Amino acid sequence: MTWTQQAAHSLTDALAHDGVVVAAAAVDSAESATVRTPPTTPADGRFEIGSVTKTMTATLLALLLGDGSLRLDDEIGRWLSAGPNDAITIRQLATHTSGLPTTAPNFRIDQADRLDPWAGYTFERAEEGLRQATVTPGNPWRYSNLGYHLLGLILQRAGRQDFPALIAERLLAPLSMTHSCVGQCGEGTLLPGHADGQEVPRWTHPFGAGGVEATIEDLARYAHACLFPPPTPLGAAITLAQAPVVAVDEGTEQALGWLARPGGVREHSGGTGGFSACVTIDHDRGRAVTILVSNQGSPAFSSHLKKAARLVLADEDPRKAGTPQPWPSWQDDARAVIRAFVHGHITQVHTRLAPPARAKITTQQLERAWTNKIRHAGPAEEITIVRHEIAASGAVVADLSIPFAAGPQRMRTVILPSGELGGLAFLP
Repeated sequence: MTWTQQAAHSLTDALAHDGVVVAAAAVDSAESATVRTPPTTPADGRFEIGSVTKTMTATLLALLLGDGSLRLDDEIGRWLSAGPNDAITIRQLATHTSGLPTTAPNFRIDQADRLDPWAGYTFERAEEGLRQATVTPGNPWRYSNLGYHLLGLILQRAGRQDFPALIAERLLAPLSMTHSCVGQCGEGTLLPGHADGQEVPRWTHPFGAGGVEATIEDLARYAHACLFPPPTPLGAAITLAQAPVVAVDEGTEQALGWLARPGGVREHSGGTGGFSACVTIDHDRGRAVTILVSNQGSPAFSSHLKKAARLVLADEDPRKAGTPQPWPSWQDDARAVIRAFVHGHITQVHTRLAPPARAKITTQQLERAWTNKIRHAGPAEEITIVRHEIAASGAVVADLSIPFAAGPQRMRTVILPSGELGGLAFLP
């Protein structure tokens, strides 16, 4: 059995789960191999790839740069009605250094449809949200779906073509990704997504930040092109999109879309309400793998996909990406954060943030974002943990229910093994 065949089989074996589809592809200079489980899964079965779309958006940006349609240092006020944020540059959007929040103030996650949270959130609403957004000073790296949604709108205006048609014509078609498209158009069998053991509807996506659906064979073609860029303008754009631009933390740099790791590794994962995806390119070894799963995406699950991919690329067993055991006090640590919010101790919460998270938000911003909601909460003693996941790093992602006068509200916390707070957000 060749390396590609062994790698694809080992990934599907390691990630197989009752009731969902797992598909994997492995690519090297000799061949590509794809495996689907269960084996009765249609070869043209389409998965949502979530934020893996961002790498394609970045490649489309690089293509338009090559055309001279725009420049990386263009201020977005040239292309968008940005209000006080018109001095942000396209480069900053593409590298998550704009200072924009993950989502805009007018995207109310606590009022969104849990099964389709982005429904109705159009380019026009994103542009409106841009004008309302408060930018974190100093341009720290801060992953922003809003930034890439706005980048998709800029590309649509610069390319003078709707974003779905633009990415299909300039990227998908040249790579013969014939069963892939933005949204539920085109050919292929739409596979059902799953969450908590149940089928769930597909998402309405914020174009640019997400939106592409693909088969495992098509995503293998994309991975091959990213590993071995063709001698064409598209190949040059693929290369440019993978070039590191800014440092994120020790051992990680941000390219245009891709995260750059040591050893020539480029990776990105994605998740939606019913699907998860991962693409990892290893230039030093001349290998790449892609993984698609018809199960709800989350940061914790994505961390396991990425770890499994890196293990396979290094000729190791992807089952080593199994779930670690959390530390004994994690539940107390998670509840303590929410109790501090409920009692108005915002400074205490801010101090508890891990340094990278603390650098991205001030105490005042944290207070503005949360106090109006939290002050309507019920007794802190009634806070309950409703579900949790453990990331490959050992961090615990816990969803907690807070009693409100109008009904319970969920908040997600990321508690690091050190006990520090890695992040938090309201959920629909």
